[in-house]
Amino acid sequence: METHQVRYFLAVARTLNFTKAAEECNVTQPSLTRAVKKLEEELGGALFHRERADTHLTELGRAMLPHIEQSYLAAQSARALAEALKRGDVAPLRLGLTDSVSSRLFTDVLQGVRSGVPNFELAVEAGPESLVRDAMLKGNADLVVLGEGGAVPERMRTWPLFREQFRLVIASSHRLATKTTLMLEDLDNEDLIERTKCSGCRRLRQLCAATGVMPRFRHRVDSADQLLDLVRAGFGIGFTPRSIALPEGIVTRPIERVEIDREVSLATVAGRPFSAVLCRSRPLPTHSSD
Repeated sequence: METHQVRYFLAVARTLNFTKAAEECNVTQPSLTRAVKKLEEELGGALFHRERADTHLTELGRAMLPHIEQSYLAAQSARALAEALKRGDVAPLRLGLTDSVSSRLFTDVLQGVRSGVPNFELAVEAGPESLVRDAMLKGNADLVVLGEGGAVPERMRTWPLFREQFRLVIASSHRLATKTTLMLEDLDNEDLIERTKCSGCRRLRQLCAATGVMPRFRHRVDSADQLLDLVRAGFGIGFTPRSIALPEGIVTRPIERVEIDREVSLATVAGRPFSAVLCRSRPLPTHSSD
């Protein structure tokens, strides 16, 4: 099914007159008739009843009309978007965001990009860091924000943005919530909720083991939201980055003489051309999450 066949079919369906449709499409009537005939052969049946001056859609034609219209509009939209991108009329940015990093940290930066880049269009997709990385490698993101540390694939290039402290999160009804500052020893025999692949949780576990403190790492979750839900429900204490917004019923407490942080970084694929918006905007600045 070729574009001109679709266009000719829609013109005839609209005018119900082959002569008028040919004039509208700026082609000869025999050319239009041949194209419609070829389309009918491809679809396996007549699309129009031709009864002298009375031309109307067949049952197959009526059934095909909305689908062909939709395909034509989609093709036109794709063509218009491609032309707009070439002209610079559209400046899209696809940002992948690991779900352990709060998007509010980047609102001001993205607002600056929007102010400096006309026709800026932003699409943000959040998820586990492994999925965000895969999206980048598969070409489904222009930039990704990472926060779990560890080695990155050789194909990816990273830039440090800032360092962010971790903190304990406790249900306001928990007995330890009455203290303004906790000691590491306060975690002895307490239930702690771990977030899968969380660098801060790993370091806290190592520190507890090195000092003889023995909390019970009894529950594991995949996301910060899941962790906060369990903390609020009384399953135990959590350990999260400082930027994670806390819902009602949860408080945060520092651990005396314990500082655990992480590096939040920006990443892209090495050697991949930057999108138009990245070429036209200033680099994202580094800053502290505090």
